Amino acid sequence: MPTAPSTPPAPSSSPEPLVDFAPGARTRTVPARAVLARLLHGPVEPIMDVLPMQELALLRCHGLDERVLVDVYGQAVPADLLGNPAARAAALAPRLPANRVVAGRTALWVHTGGQVPAGPELVRNAPPADVVTLEGVICLRLPRTVVDLARTAPPAVAVDAVLRARRAGLTRRDLEPALLARRGGGMRGLRRARRLIDELYAPIVPD
Repeated sequence: MPTAPSTPPAPSSSPEPLVDFAPGARTRTVPARAVLARLLHGPVEPIMDVLPMQELALLRCHGLDERVLVDVYGQAVPADLLGNPAARAAALAPRLPANRVVAGRTALWVHTGGQVPAGPELVRNAPPADVVTLEGVICLRLPRTVVDLARTAPPAVAVDAVLRARRAGLTRRDLEPALLARRGGGMRGLRRARRLIDELYAPIVPD
């Protein structure tokens, strides 16, 4: 004798969304914050500071770390926390000795971003007019930094520094005081710096 079909269970008042992961299935995108809120007991807070080593050990993900974290002299900093000069200076602060002025390629990175230089470049002191304090970090101002690199850095670095100054909005007139202040017998490379700045700031003449 055939049996009667079983009665399907009544739907829940708040059914959970089902996600079918079979090949070709249509899936529903769920925000990461919603997933974490479901898995964790406490509130979910975004990362707003340098990650401690304990958390980094839990978050290791080859291929993803390189996209979301930046190595700033041995500490992993989320890339979106390095979006302005003050934030980049703050990331440097724990790795700097006291009473040193950030200079050279490191100062250029603080002001303009890009790839972190291989090692911090520091000087013992600088005239007050040539420095700015960002998040407690004393750093050469961008015009002085660019002129110094244009004078003494390898050619590719010197050219890059001047081009970064242009992209950052500095004009030829903004760099002139730093050029004039570097005049003197001990200021090698000044002629090269002036030539680079003149050529790279020259208006492009159409063909």
